[in-house]
Amino acid sequence: MLALTMLLLSGVTWANIMLHGRSTQHSGNAYRLNELDTLLHEESSVQWKTLAKGNSPVKVARELGRLRKQEADILSLPQFGNSSLTEQVEGYHAVLDLELGLLGVGKTAEALALEQEQTDQRFNALAADLARHEQDEKDAAEVSKNIADITLLAAMSAAVVMIGLLLYRFEREHRASRRAADELLHQQRTAFAALAEHEALVRHQALHDPLTGLPNRRALGELLATEGRRALLLVDLDDFKPVNDKLGHAAGDELLVTVAERLRGAVRADDTVARLGGDEFAVFIPDGDATTASEIAARIVAECGRTFDLAAGPVTIGASVGVSVGAGADGDTLLREADEAMYRIKQGSKGDYVVASTARLNA
Repeated sequence: MLALTMLLLSGVTWANIMLHGRSTQHSGNAYRLNELDTLLHEESSVQWKTLAKGNSPVKVARELGRLRKQEADILSLPQFGNSSLTEQVEGYHAVLDLELGLLGVGKTAEALALEQEQTDQRFNALAADLARHEQDEKDAAEVSKNIADITLLAAMSAAVVMIGLLLYRFEREHRASRRAADELLHQQRTAFAALAEHEALVRHQALHDPLTGLPNRRALGELLATEGRRALLLVDLDDFKPVNDKLGHAAGDELLVTVAERLRGAVRADDTVARLGGDEFAVFIPDGDATTASEIAARIVAECGRTFDLAAGPVTIGASVGVSVGAGADGDTLLREADEAMYRIKQGSKGDYVVASTARLNA
């Protein structure tokens, strides 16, 4: 019976890890769909914004090519291979290209009419489908997590019941054997210790990035749910993709690990550095004001601007940092403001930081 208990614990632990892994995978899919939606929104407006600044259609086409390359990278992932998203995106691109062609020959009125009649309709339908897919992935992630938690709780209850039965049987049949009772107690403690160790491992894996060892997006969400005065920094690496393209993913991973080390060295002992995914990091500053957040942001920009000596050779990148500060804001507001601030610096000179403009800075 004890062997059955250990087998049950091992099986449930394995299932728990698999379910949490599936939850993480669904969350990752939802994040990629959100990223695709962001790219499509940017693509829908880039040609009008660029032409308004007096740039040539060639420059517009180059910018659209960059966005579509990123969209194609997402749609080429195996998990999206059987969906209709690729066909919808291609249909949207066809109408958008026709609209761009009209703009290129100066037929702005015809382009605007085409946008109202076809482009907007296709974009809205595609955005709605993306939102539905993203919500499905989020729901699937939540279901996997809940099943994992329920399974673990049921296994713990079953293990306690089975061990209790084992103790009762031993006491009835081997009352005179103290040594056997001590051994059984030892086995019981071993089983509980193994269960606690596996549970701690599962929780650690669920809250930490496997590459850098930093807390992940879920862990940051728990921190943002707390109350009080705090600050949030969103850090996006500049020129990271060329490192992957030229030196390979191994060099990119080594660079991310080194960046994580530098970020930890640039913050205070009570601050938390997290990796949100890709080349994006975050710093949570408890009891932080605008001055403290700005000082830390400046150190991060300086640290990331120094040359990185990788195994494949030295590389130089940078970091753009968005800062949000305030005592009265919830976590979603801090995250949105920091992201908007980071976007502004990414659109400008890069390699710097921007503090979100808000009345809460004096809070």
